[in-house]
This record gives sequence, C-alpha cells and structure tokens, in this order.
Amino acid sequence: MKKISKIIGILLIVVVASFAGFLGFMSLTDYRPEPIEHLKVDGQGIVLSKSDTFDFITWNIGYCGLGKEQDFFFDGGRNVRPEKKLQERYLNGVLDQLSEMKGIDFILLQEVDRRSKRSYYTDQVPLIAEKLPNYALAFTYNYKTSFIPQPLTQPYGRAEGGLLTLSRYQPSSSHRHALAPDASWPTGLFMLKRCFMTFRYMLQDGKELVVVNQHLSAYDDGTVKQQQMDTLKRFLLNEYNKGNYIVVGGDWNQFPPDYKPILSGRDGVKGMNVEADYPAVGWKWAYDLSAPTNRKLNKPYREDQTETVVIDYFLLSPNITLMDVKVWDIHFEYSDHQPVYLKLVF
Repeated sequence: MKKISKIIGILLIVVVASFAGFLGFMSLTDYRPEPIEHLKVDGQGIVLSKSDTFDFITWNIGYCGLGKEQDFFFDGGRNVRPEKKLQERYLNGVLDQLSEMKGIDFILLQEVDRRSKRSYYTDQVPLIAEKLPNYALAFTYNYKTSFIPQPLTQPYGRAEGGLLTLSRYQPSSSHRHALAPDASWPTGLFMLKRCFMTFRYMLQDGKELVVVNQHLSAYDDGTVKQQQMDTLKRFLLNEYNKGNYIVVGGDWNQFPPDYKPILSGRDGVKGMNVEADYPAVGWKWAYDLSAPTNRKLNKPYREDQTETVVIDYFLLSPNITLMDVKVWDIHFEYSDHQPVYLKLVF
C-alpha cells in the first residue's frame, strides 16, 4: 500500500508540475498588445477624391472554416474544424465572393486567419490581397495563442487571426485600439484579445474620415461587451467632437435596437440589444432585417430550421447620411456570417 501511495503521489506531482509548466509557457508567450498600436499599411490605394458618396462591406468570414455543412464544439456542436477539402472549398468560396466586391470603397473583414490549426495554417491575408489588387490593406491580431487544449480528444491548437481592412483609398494612418479582453488570467491565455482598428483619411474641409473595423465579444454574460462598448463610445465621441466623420462596421455580437429574434437560449449566452442613441443622440444604426447575418453553429445549416440573428451592421456619425444597407445573402454557404453592404453620403 505504501508503494502504491508513493506512485500515486509521484504521478500527482508530475501532473501538477506539467500543468504549472504549461501555464508558465503560455504566460511567457501570451500576446500582450499595447493599448494603441500603429499598423503597417500594405498595398497602394488611390488618393481620396472629391466624391462624397462611398460604399462599404463588412463580413466576418469565420476563418473560412464555418460554412453551411459545419457545426462547432464551442457552440453546442461536435466539430473542431472541417476536413481539409471542405475547408479549401470554403476558402475558395470566400475568395470568389471577395472578387465580386472589387470596386467597393471599403471592405471590413473579421476572423481572418494567418497561422491557425483550425484553417490548416493557411495565411489568408495575401490570398485576399491577391483577389483585391490596388487596395490598401492592414491587418491586426485579436486572437494569437500558441495552443488551446480544448477539446481534449482533438485540441484546437494554435490560433492566430484578426481583423483585415481593405480600401480603394490610401489612408493617412491605421491603428489598433485595445478593448477589454474576453477573460482574465489564466483563462484569458486561451481567449481573444479584442480590439478595433482604424483607417484615417484627410478631407478637403480639414476634417477626417475615420473608418472603424471591430469585432466584440461573443461568449459572455454582457459584462465584457459593455466594457468594450464604453471604450468605443469614448473614442467615437472624441472623434466626432473634432468634427470628423465616423463609420463603424463589424460583428457587434449584439442585436440592433428593438430587434427581438426568437431564440432557444440553450447556450446561456446573453442576448443584448445596442442602445438606440449610442454613443449619443443623432448617431445612426444602419442594419437590414430582411435577411439574417449570423447563424447558430450547434448543427449544420438548414434553412428554416437553424436559428439565425442579425449582429453584423454599421454605425454612422450624425454628419453622415445613410443611403442604403443590405445583407449580401449567400445562405451561409462559406461562413456562419453574411456580408452586409452599406452606401452613404457626407
């Protein structure tokens, strides 16, 4: 009995030491971005013209791994990633859709992968850039972790992805602005480091156009999202008080004002609506309720059966007039999100 107890004790020490070592490694390699970081802009856009009418697309491409045949373990499904051939079909489908967006002034993408196990370590940024020549572009991480141990039988592994903004016009600058992370240590070692990114353009009246690409938290009780919204609010009001024009697009992981989808609520994620007068009276939410922008991933997509919602849309400062907003309905063929088109005028 003493021998067995000794063996068990040694095994426990090995397990605890291994776990502590793993946490130590993850802490040392943890992605720690600064509150504000300057981003390198690649490609070459044209000089912003006298035109006062512009169009936008926002699209969470789901790292080209969440097309209609897929479910996802973290959303109640079973799959960790699609088979390689299926992932390639999703990737090529996303690239084909982006090719059809040539001529759109601004394209805001979320969940673009660079070196992730879930997308077979494909760097998607140069592939997208190739499909959209003559666009200026910048990328920033909001997910960068060396190893995710879930699920134990098929670990998620390395995850590196983030936001990609492309524009026909050459920005004067681009920056990453940190938001509240999804979780604190040690869980935060394996979760997203949320942010928004900006493109800035000087206008003839001496003011600036500020284009914001963002992706807010998904799996929380609303506390983290509220912190992120508060940070974004301070930024937006500060820019508008300078007389600037601001367009915010992306995946809000919140519903538009007064939108009430019918949901089962089985996943325990708190459904929230953005405030109608966020960040202040006069700002305009631009969304389309004629088609959903996001679908639930507990099962493969089935039209009229899968739960769907609207969480992808735009926010415009009061000095901008909304002309059109429309969901680009491709029936979730290549991603669990759908593109949203916007047209506006100063």
